[in-house]
Amino acid sequence: MKKLLSFVLATLLLLGCAASFASCADKQKLVFGKELLTVGSQLDALNGLLKGDADIAVIDSVMAGYYMNDTDSFKDYQVLEGVVLAEEEYGIGAKKGNNALIGKINEALIALVDTDYKTVAETYGLTTELLVKADTANPQKDATDSSWNDVVASKKLIVGYTEFAPIAYHDGDGADAKFVGFDIDLAKAVVAYLNKTYSAEIEIEFELIDWNQKEALLENGTIDLVWNGMTITDERVENMAMSIPYLANKQVPIVKKSEAANYGKNKDELIAKATEAIVIVEKGSAGEEVVCPVE
Repeated sequence: MKKLLSFVLATLLLLGCAASFASCADKQKLVFGKELLTVGSQLDALNGLLKGDADIAVIDSVMAGYYMNDTDSFKDYQVLEGVVLAEEEYGIGAKKGNNALIGKINEALIALVDTDYKTVAETYGLTTELLVKADTANPQKDATDSSWNDVVASKKLIVGYTEFAPIAYHDGDGADAKFVGFDIDLAKAVVAYLNKTYSAEIEIEFELIDWNQKEALLENGTIDLVWNGMTITDERVENMAMSIPYLANKQVPIVKKSEAANYGKNKDELIAKATEAIVIVEKGSAGEEVVCPVE
């Protein structure tokens, strides 16, 4: 798989990142760096770093651990040691008001805590990031809106995702590629549990989305859930029905190994020393908020 991922990444670099680059809004002041570039995915951010478009990429630690350690393409890059820009938790989001659906997702996660939840995490090396416990409370346990019944009636659950390993990615090439990942496998296990528990016949469908459009896609019913390493924020809790936290994550900077000494060994030193750096992030991500916070 290591060789295959390296080939895929190299191919992407030859084609160039398809996403457009945009500067941070003029009215906002960057926390560090002189310019912010936004792209369509975290993988695009890493590829932009490889191409030389930027000096620092800010991405999820869950993703950084995978690509920095398991792919040859990033052998000359590293997570900036000792620098954590933000600590956060992942959640699963539904349309605001669809609390009954989220209540069932929560129920399944708690019920599977010692089985599929644990074994899926072991598969992708994420056991230390698990947050759900057997005694975790389900805030939406008694929700009575129609969202769960609607999914049961339609026999379909559409999950929006973007590709980034080890959360959601294709392992293999061409027609033989397998769609896998922590969130992908966990979502399948959750639906299997719900089907068995409630005698339902729900088929799960995965829809590749523009991450910056996730809220609109939930609102217009194109997707039922955003289940893709999504950081829980106050704004998202206000505007979505949000699950219990299920995975821990951090925002971390990626730099060339040869340039790591230029940026210091903690967040304050990075902010002070990266004033001339170009920073690249996924548009609409927690990484963008870290570098260019919304006021």
